[in-house]
Amino acid sequence: MALRAPGRRREPRRALSPLPARVTREELSAAAAFAPRDFGNDPAGPPPESAGPLAYAPLATLRSGILTGHLGGPWLGGFPRYVWHRSGDTVVEFRLTGRRPGEYTGYELHPSEWPEGLADHAS
Repeated sequence: MALRAPGRRREPRRALSPLPARVTREELSAAAAFAPRDFGNDPAGPPPESAGPLAYAPLATLRSGILTGHLGGPWLGGFPRYVWHRSGDTVVEFRLTGRRPGEYTGYELHPSEWPEGLADHAS
């Protein structure tokens, strides 16, 4: 009798999802928080010139992504798991940290990782 490996659960491809009923982007934006990722960098030092939109205003970038409706499910604790912000040829993905409701961390995506439909949206 052959044993089968348990099925793997792969996250679905990144895709924009609609806003649930009775939820407004303005309320989500106001409640969202940004938690920087700590990779041992010196927080007192200036960010590198190539750091992109997260270097100087990560919370404003997160809130802009929410207000433009670049959201992706599943929804957890009243917040979308993903928020994306596009600025020119750069897309930043914000992901719920799971520590507190509405707390996100963020990072830039390679163009091949952009959510379906986001390339069609101008920033």
